[in-house]
Amino acid sequence: MKVIVNFEVSKGFDHWKSVFDAHEADRNAWGITKVFSGVQADNPERIFVCMDVESMEKMKEFMTNPEVAAIREEAGIKMETQDMKVILDS
Repeated sequence: MKVIVNFEVSKGFDHWKSVFDAHEADRNAWGITKVFSGVQADNPERIFVCMDVESMEKMKEFMTNPEVAAIREEAGIKMETQDMKVILDS
């Protein structure tokens, strides 16, 4: 299934992307694969990421992992701005 996450960052898109890309192998080990990522055209602090996930249970477990939380903080994600939607394939 696909999940689209969007959030604001405090350290800019380039910093977030470098941290995000550095941990691709970690996400893949959890069964989470990036489909695309990008920045909103009219708001350079708002980032969108689409991921293919094995299950929402694995995704939730991954997102609540303390190591992952530290990485997200390092990347500059403003947690209070995060929105996540599950997208069903037709």
